[in-house]
Amino acid sequence: MFTSGESGGYVAEKSERESGWLFPVGDEVNELGYVHMFADMLDAMDNGKAPMESFYDGYVVNAILDACYKSARTKLWEPVQLDVWRGAAHVEKTKAPVQEFEGKILIKRERMPDGVTKYILKDKQSGEITNVMK
Repeated sequence: MFTSGESGGYVAEKSERESGWLFPVGDEVNELGYVHMFADMLDAMDNGKAPMESFYDGYVVNAILDACYKSARTKLWEPVQLDVWRGAAHVEKTKAPVQEFEGKILIKRERMPDGVTKYILKDKQSGEITNVMK
C-alpha cells in the first residue's frame, strides 16, 4: 500500500517506515506465529506434554540478546554467557568463512521490498561500517 504518513500514528507491526510504499503482512496474527504458538501451548497442556519451546529456550534467546546489547555498547564481538548449559559438555567452536563484497567484509546482505539489495559492509583496516544499496 502507499501512504502519505500524515496521520502520525501506528502503521503496522514491523513496518520499516510510516510513509511511502509499505508492505504490510496480510494476516499479522497468523503470519507472526501467534496462532501456532498458542495452539502448541494449549495442545501440550491438554495432552500433558511439553510444548515445542520451553522456558529454557527463552533463557537461551535472552542470553543471546544480552550479548547483542553488550556488543552494541562495546562495539566488539561479545560471548553469549549461559550459567546453565544443557548442551554437550565440549563444543568445538566453528567459524563461518569470511565473505567479501567490493573489497570489504560482508556482514549482511538483505533484499528490500522494492527489489534493491542492501549490503552492510565493514572496512578491513578501519573497521568502519557502511551500507551500500544496489
